[in-house]
Amino acid sequence: MFAAELLKIRSMPAPRLTLIITLGLIVVGAVIVAVIAPEGGSATAYYEVPDLIAQVIVAIGAIVLGAWIFGLEFASKTLRLAATVQPSRARLVLVKLGSAVGLLLAYVVAVMAITLLIEAIMASVGSVAFPFAQQLDTAVSAGVEALLWGVFAFGLALLFRSYTAGLVAALVLALGVDAGLQQIPTVGKYSLGSATTSVGDAITGDAATLALGVALLAVAGWLIVVIGAGAARFISRDLK
Repeated sequence: MFAAELLKIRSMPAPRLTLIITLGLIVVGAVIVAVIAPEGGSATAYYEVPDLIAQVIVAIGAIVLGAWIFGLEFASKTLRLAATVQPSRARLVLVKLGSAVGLLLAYVVAVMAITLLIEAIMASVGSVAFPFAQQLDTAVSAGVEALLWGVFAFGLALLFRSYTAGLVAALVLALGVDAGLQQIPTVGKYSLGSATTSVGDAITGDAATLALGVALLAVAGWLIVVIGAGAARFISRDLK
């Protein structure tokens, strides 16, 4: 079953297009900075702008890919065929989840590694000292946060039994609703966005809303609830 998932990932255009678009936007940002040619105190923009773009775009790309792994089966109505290859629905969910994590890990590592290279090149172009250790921590932080959001999108696609619904719900939550949830007194700091940001802050050494252990528990809670509910619905409902 894992072999079939790997074949799908290698043969379908979505993963490649997501990677190409992500890197393309980062390169465009770098080119714009090179054209503007900031000087003085703003010269760090040579590597900070590509980094900022990467942090945003890699999370969106991870959400797209996370929802795609299972959502593709719902969209193309091939679940019956998948269930024929792997009759155990629980195991099918685990295989899909493992494939999603593997794909997301490969995606974020590739994007952030290439982004670091672009940042180093841009720093050289602008004759700016490049703080590699600092930017590496930032890249790892952004990659981990993106990975967690991608897994959450996987759970939403499974829960809603729809690629589009899972994708839209995850994007709306990540780009808007979660910020509102964080404003709720006391409980807001346990939102998924707050928890993932706290995990990222622990990596970079920045001040975090939640302690690392609490943040990890909060993230685990969100993922277990969403993926668990989606798996329960998938296992108990008829396939289409």
